[in-house]
Amino acid sequence: MKEAAGTNTPRISQIVILIGGPEEARRTGGRVIAPARLLRAWRRLTMLDEEMHAGPHDEEEDRRIGRLFDRLRDEILASVSAPLAEEARLLIPALSEHSGPVETRLACSGALGWLDSLVTSMLMQLGTQATRMSAGRRPAPDRPFRDADA
Repeated sequence: MKEAAGTNTPRISQIVILIGGPEEARRTGGRVIAPARLLRAWRRLTMLDEEMHAGPHDEEEDRRIGRLFDRLRDEILASVSAPLAEEARLLIPALSEHSGPVETRLACSGALGWLDSLVTSMLMQLGTQATRMSAGRRPAPDRPFRDADA
């Protein structure tokens, strides 16, 4: 841990993962700025999808699931760079208070499709970096991920 400038308070380093190749990441600005948060939201969304498909729910349960979906959507948006968040806003619309089970299932399926692709890209970048480091090589100049405090 590093100390925050001018204080004795430790500052926690945060990993930022570039999405796509170096040129694509520079062009699009695609970055995961909170990987652990994104992975938690992805897992919770997967569990929510399983719950929705487990059987019929009453109206109150449908509203609870819709509210949880919207909170997970907010977590996803807060975990990625502005360009990726804008893309997610278009592809993963917030649910209205009156969304029914069909709309919620569709929104969840769409969100999982986009998020599965993003998480796969993120994990591939981490795997590439880990392979380079375990082979005793320095991180590549394009650095698939970087320390946000560096």
